[in-house]
Parts: sequence; C-alpha cells; structure tokens
Amino acid sequence: MSTDTPADARVTRVWSRSVEWLAEYAPPSYAALMPGASDDEIVALEEALGVSVPEELKALWRLSAGEDGVAGSGLMMGSWALMPLDAVIEVHRLQMRFQEESGEDSLVLWGPSWIPFCSLSPDDTVYGLYLNGETGEVCRWTRYGDREREYESLPAYLELMAVSLEAPLATAGPEKPGMMGGALVWGPPPDEERKDQWVRHLGQAPPRHPAKTLGAIREALPGDERAELDEQRDALDLADPEAVAAFRDHWWERAVQAQEELERDVASALGGHVMVQPGRKLAPEYEATLPPAIRHRPPSMDDIRAALRHESVRARFDREFMDAIPPHYPALQLRWWDIARLMADPRGDRAVRAVVNGRRTSG
Repeated sequence: MSTDTPADARVTRVWSRSVEWLAEYAPPSYAALMPGASDDEIVALEEALGVSVPEELKALWRLSAGEDGVAGSGLMMGSWALMPLDAVIEVHRLQMRFQEESGEDSLVLWGPSWIPFCSLSPDDTVYGLYLNGETGEVCRWTRYGDREREYESLPAYLELMAVSLEAPLATAGPEKPGMMGGALVWGPPPDEERKDQWVRHLGQAPPRHPAKTLGAIREALPGDERAELDEQRDALDLADPEAVAAFRDHWWERAVQAQEELERDVASALGGHVMVQPGRKLAPEYEATLPPAIRHRPPSMDDIRAALRHESVRARFDREFMDAIPPHYPALQLRWWDIARLMADPRGDRAVRAVVNGRRTSG
C-alpha cells in the first residue's frame, strides 16, 4: 500500500509531466537529469544535515537527484538548476556556519530546516531556492543575505513549471520556455549573443500532410495498409521513373486521406472531452491547470490559435471564427481557450494521442 501524502503524490505527478515534456521537446535537457536518489542516500543526506527533509522534497529527489546543467542554463523554471545532493549538503552546512558565526542576537539568515534544492547552476551556488521545512514555502536566497518567499509550496512551484511547459502561451512569469541547441532555456537570456540564439517554444503543431517520401508516407498510413504498400514497393521496377512517381503519388494521396480521417477522429475525441458551455466559466479541472494570475482571462484569438497543437483543430477554430459575428466573439474565445488548455493538459492530450496511436498501430 502506498504511503504517499497528497503533497508527495502531487510532486510525483507534476514532475513526471515536466520530465515527459523534456523527453519529447528537449532531449539534451532530459539527458542532463540525474537518476533518482535511493532511500539510503536520502537518509544519509538527512544525517549529514542533522534535520528531517520534508516529504515532498524527498519525492522530487527520488525521481531526479539533480542535473548536470546544459546550454548555460538550469532546466527548472526561472533558469534554476536542480542541485545534486552533495551540493545540497555543502550549501546547507555553509549557510548554517555563517548563521552560527553571526551570533545568536543577529538577524536569522538561515534556519536548520531550510533545505536548498536549486541554484544558479550545479557549480554556482551563491544564489538559489530553498524549501522552508517549517512553513512549506519555497524561498530565494542570495549571497547578500536576501531571503524572499517565491512560491507557496514546492508542489505549487512544480505545477506552475509543468503548466508553463505544456501551455507556453499561458506562462505568467517573465521567463518563458525556449530552446538553444535543442535544450530547454528559460528566457529570453539577458545577453545579446545568447538572446539571438534563443527560440521561444510556442507548442506549434506539426505539418498537416506527410512529406512526399516513402518513409513519411508509410508512417502516415494506418497500420493495416502498410503491408500492401511494402508488397507493391518490393515489386516496383526502380529503373522506371514514371512507375516510381506514379506509385509515390498514389500512396501519398492515400496517406493524406488517412491523415484527414485521423484528424476528424481527433476532433471528435476533443469534442467529447470539452467540459464547458460557451459563455460560462471554465470547468474547475481545467481552470486549475493555469497560473492564478490568468484564470478567467483568455488571451487573444491569435494566441489561442497558436496554442492549438493539432492542425485539424486549428482548422475547426478558423472555420468557427470566420463564421462568427462580433457579438459572439467572447463566447467563442472562452470556448476555444478551454480547448487549447485541454490540449495542453496531458489528460486531454493523451485522449488525442490514444486516437493517433490506435490508428497508426492497428493491424
């Protein structure tokens, strides 16, 4: 039987969402994550610190015990790096020594239950984030003695990070998810050279139709039609350019048709999962996926369109937008913002993926 607390389970859930995003969109950052810590390693850390670590932080470390750093930026929201456990011990001991040397009557600069977990980079620990074990708040420390509350809890911080990755146009903070050399970099970076190399991630949909290559055509076909393509390809006279072109054109048209059928099924899957009526408030389960600052405040129509991940859904949005009259725009905007957030939520996206994967692997 699982002994996870609600905070543990929430950390596990939202961190897994971020890791899934990294694996799909930023493989170099995914590769920079260290393996999770064992229970024995966490016990050894607690003994070294002389204090119990909050369960939600243990849950995070069991999944990923730090990162190696990549592209000059930490992968955590705010460009923080997830600290390796030996760095956690080093920073905690250093800060406690500073506190002891400052005397009992001095300002509290560090408490025993303040556990660091993020820093500027794995090697630069003069700034960072720590978890206050007494209040559960995530706070920031600096070399100048600043101690400021940043987030109400570790699960809240990780939830905001996951939402910002999955729905990048809904990111409320100044740092937006982007890419440099395929790695996640929260930006835009302050220096001009890196800023020119940084590309903001907007969650764009892939091209609607497959490329006109045999590999792309085969991938777009339903699974039970691929054997027929393979059989005809193997019997094809490669020395006859016209026959090769006719074969390719025939199967490309069939792949386009299959893709359009797939998109209709995707649209149907989405339509069955929308939990809001036009003009009403968003459903609570979808409202909870957004940062508090932008709940009930849909973005522009252009932002909504860019956030829709599948081209077929964008086409539906375009048709409804063109057919609507201005008095209907607020309801249209609210409904489609809810659909865009549904597609950003892994639960909604998995409903779409189930249709896609089922079609492509059938037979």
